[in-house]
Amino acid sequence: MDNDRIAGAAQKLGGGAKDALGGALGDTKLQVEGKADKAAGAVQNAFGGAKDAGRDLSDAAQGELSRLRGEVERLTREHVTPALAGAADTAEGYARQAKDAVAERSERASEIVRERPLLAVGLGLATGYLIGRLMGGNTYVYPPR
Repeated sequence: MDNDRIAGAAQKLGGGAKDALGGALGDTKLQVEGKADKAAGAVQNAFGGAKDAGRDLSDAAQGELSRLRGEVERLTREHVTPALAGAADTAEGYARQAKDAVAERSERASEIVRERPLLAVGLGLATGYLIGRLMGGNTYVYPPR
């Protein structure tokens, strides 16, 4: 299980508690903070789930590719050309499965963005800022002496 899933679930749980406490105390600000924490936790959890699925898919594909490589080598040694078509079909099937899994995760991410557009924009801005800081380096030009 990915750390993002664990942290996201914890943040979501904490946000729910904050929301409930704010409702009990009549503290609107605390309720809003709780709802924001729940939303951020849900996004982080979904991101961790996507990473887990990608990792699992990669591991499965790697194992299947190794198995297929061995099969192709054996068939090549035996000069059994028709069997190669079956291995290619299997590889094509796995490629289709991988494509479908990526499409499904992308659709889920799109749903989250549609449900919480402000959070998605905020995460996008923060990510862009971090990437800019990491890639930009020090842009200050010292004046000549």
